[in-house]
Amino acid sequence: MKNKTILLAVLFVCTSAVFAQVSQSTGDVHAQATTCGDLDVLFTNSGQSVHNLLYSDVDATAAKATMSNTKGSPYLTNAFEKSSIYKNNELLGTFYARYNVYNKELEVKRTALQEEEYKALIKDENIRAVFADKEIRYATFINDKGNKESDYLIAKADGEKYRLFQRMEVKFVEGRVAENSMVNGTPNRFTNSSKYYLGDLKTDMISYLPSKKSQLLKLFKEGDKLQLANLIKKKGLNLKKEADLVRLFDFANTMNQEDYAVKGK
Repeated sequence: MKNKTILLAVLFVCTSAVFAQVSQSTGDVHAQATTCGDLDVLFTNSGQSVHNLLYSDVDATAAKATMSNTKGSPYLTNAFEKSSIYKNNELLGTFYARYNVYNKELEVKRTALQEEEYKALIKDENIRAVFADKEIRYATFINDKGNKESDYLIAKADGEKYRLFQRMEVKFVEGRVAENSMVNGTPNRFTNSSKYYLGDLKTDMISYLPSKKSQLLKLFKEGDKLQLANLIKKKGLNLKKEADLVRLFDFANTMNQEDYAVKGK
């Protein structure tokens, strides 16, 4: 316990500064601040609630009413779910968390009580949140434009050679008020999309995974490409579907043990 306390004190910086950025076009606010004391060193203060992030210039009542008319969700899952948070391979504790995809934050609190205020987890590539059905971590990768970028990634398949990650994107689209009774208005809405990434454990690189077969195969090791191409052909895998990508990665991580593509299973 003493060692853990010392580790946390060394690994995290405790300040009380607040940084806010207000977008004039959408009125959204992104706020961050670290706190000190107990396990609070793990967190930064988040934007209180989604309506404050999107509608900072109106009061809470009006904002709540506006959000109630918004379709979709900024979250991966709306509810806080039990998770284990690790620094490297050391368990720091069990918390309740949810991923705010729109704001790029892992919102965390100690209990599932609705009245408890949440905070945002520090963005650190050594920290990961493990849920019952997924793992979310902050990572640096090469995006589809060939540029280096950092964001939260969701692990979809894992093995000794390759990892499959999903990167979620959520955008807020402002609705339109009906100009007259003959025209229907459109509500505010959140739209979501996702892209997939390959993690090479040998090089420790994470790269955008294209859906075109020839480009996708280039990211795998030379000795693996032929068997993977055979599997895609034999099974008719659709590389735009997550379930088929998971099958491909599961095979890529085990094909030295059993050649499913050759055996036609």
